[in-house]
Amino acid sequence: MKGKRLGGLLLYICITMMVGCGSSGNPDVYHVGVHKWVDDSIYVRVFESALPLTHPTLPGMTIDCLSCNLTNPKQELIFNDSGVARVYIPETPQLISARLHLHGNGIDTTFLQKQRPPNEAAAYFHLSKPLIGRVLVDRFALLYSDTTQNSIVTSANVGDELNIYGEQSAFYSIHHPNFDKPLFLLKDNAVRLR
Repeated sequence: MKGKRLGGLLLYICITMMVGCGSSGNPDVYHVGVHKWVDDSIYVRVFESALPLTHPTLPGMTIDCLSCNLTNPKQELIFNDSGVARVYIPETPQLISARLHLHGNGIDTTFLQKQRPPNEAAAYFHLSKPLIGRVLVDRFALLYSDTTQNSIVTSANVGDELNIYGEQSAFYSIHHPNFDKPLFLLKDNAVRLR
């Protein structure tokens, strides 16, 4: 009988400690909602996790770019009454995807800001040739200057989305924000989204 009580007491203590530790150490008081491009800035809405439809008073939060090659200091976000902030990080429009880290009291998260959809990208980058769709890179992929694969120009990571000009039997002709001419991506490395 004594062993059962001791076992029950230990189980109670363990459960109490797990619940207590989980609730006090959880930094996810706030979440990132909508994030999108507006001109050359990133629009981000943050909301209180328990009350997603309200307009919260948000504590100080900073944002920095984890995928940028240039050194950029963390920037403090200034939110309006709707929980929306806009941030300009010079390098991000030129990346396929920008990995942005948002940190503050009640939030510590990273989100992926992908390139603009085809119609918006064509207008923003003043492309003369139309973009016809988009692909999702599902494995690390090399991007080539032509279909001979003799010249590697850059690469794309898993999860990146690229707008495309067209497709051939083995390649997608893709738009990269840093290049005026189309680059080529092997179809085996991506999935057509639209």
